[in-house]
Amino acid sequence: MIETAMHENLILTEEAEWKFIGPRTTFLSRDAILRAVVPLAYQIPGEIIEFGVADGGSTRVIRGTANKMERFYGVGLKKRIFACDSFEGLSEKYENAEIGAFACEPPRISGVEIIKGYFDDSLTEELADRVGQVAFASLDADLYSSTLCALNWLTPLLRSGSLLLFDEFLGEQQSEKRAFEDWSKQTGIKTIQIGYFLRDPSGWGNDIDARALYQVVSDEPLHRQIARWNLTARLKKRLRHDPELYEKVRTIYRRIQNIWRG
Repeated sequence: MIETAMHENLILTEEAEWKFIGPRTTFLSRDAILRAVVPLAYQIPGEIIEFGVADGGSTRVIRGTANKMERFYGVGLKKRIFACDSFEGLSEKYENAEIGAFACEPPRISGVEIIKGYFDDSLTEELADRVGQVAFASLDADLYSSTLCALNWLTPLLRSGSLLLFDEFLGEQQSEKRAFEDWSKQTGIKTIQIGYFLRDPSGWGNDIDARALYQVVSDEPLHRQIARWNLTARLKKRLRHDPELYEKVRTIYRRIQNIWRG
């Protein structure tokens, strides 16, 4: 009876409105999560990149934690940090936050390269070449379109072990979660969830949100498939940045294979 009552109370809590849960709940903070995740990135080759910067609060935590790691382990493990944002605020309405919310001036943070602009414009092949492999990507892009754009750009830069942290995994009808799931299906890249942290609502909404941490366990499906195709290096590079084109080319190759087999 006691166990049944506990389960019933838990269900009621999950269904309750934030105005009831909020004053009675303490979640693990974003800063605490970042301070735990950044050291993990130092066990993985590659750089650190953040999508969604705003006033730079989380960026400073990442940089500060990285500084401590590098002072402890030495210069040989130094990682570059990139922070990407339009700084124009939301391009779409997000929960109770209006278009333009979170607009601000780019922060000045020593040791961080700020990449200003909407992701469609700023996430270029040239930037990908400069960044190279990514050990840890913090995705705080809020919107489905922005998150998917960032993930598509990240695709060729990820390897087994790379970490992906989503800041609003359930916000605005699970925008970041849907983008992640669609991207996973498109690319075939396999990940496992290694952390899941409930949090207060994002965008001044009414529902509990969550931060989710994933680790890439296999990057082979996409990279190996493209490597096998008899294409120019330039086209192969483009395919890694354009999942839609990748799907079209893969469909063509399958049709050709079926013709030969027929």
